[in-house]
Amino acid sequence: MNEHEAFMDEPAIESLVRKVRGVTGVRVVKNSQGEIDEIHVVASPGRSAKQMVRDIESMLYVRSGIRLDHRKISLVQIEETALQPALVRVQLVRAVFVESASPQARVTLLFAGKQIEGEASSEGALGASPLWLVGAATARALDQLVGARGQLQLENIAFQELGAIQLCLAHLTLNTNDGLDVLLGVSVVRGDQADAVARSVLDAANRRLQRILSMASGGGA
Repeated sequence: MNEHEAFMDEPAIESLVRKVRGVTGVRVVKNSQGEIDEIHVVASPGRSAKQMVRDIESMLYVRSGIRLDHRKISLVQIEETALQPALVRVQLVRAVFVESASPQARVTLLFAGKQIEGEASSEGALGASPLWLVGAATARALDQLVGARGQLQLENIAFQELGAIQLCLAHLTLNTNDGLDVLLGVSVVRGDQADAVARSVLDAANRRLQRILSMASGGGA
């Protein structure tokens, strides 16, 4: 088994595949040994399917060291107009940490043309690091979308070296009447760690955005 396959979880692998031009959706399935069984990919029809599969193989090998047989990649191409309703995502506008007597973080998100803000301060989280506060502020902004049907909570933020790449990993939970849902997200650190933290939290939530929105529509924000 390729050791990188077991090291990287499904969300991290899916995040890499999404970077391939034309990919609009991806789902990774692993077996009980942690090996990749299948990668199901939805893509726009503007590029050759064979070339996209090759690009996915190259992306996984170059960025994570995973060597994957192309036969494990299942790719379907669908017109973008048919996919647009399901590709609603929250975007990061800014993530700011403010040093003061009571340090706090403010995060602004954009969803459906509307800005949403979240804040977190050290008063409510004694001993919390600045980066933790950024993650908590992002989660609180997203929690406004969930509304009364549940609560989105930041559980952990961690940084991981992957060769020359530094990754930020976010672990969130979504607590609803149906139980506890685990959300995992990843982002590449490109200089600004606060920005990477906010994007990793967004990555976690965006994976379940349609479900979150369907719950929020029933309970209000």
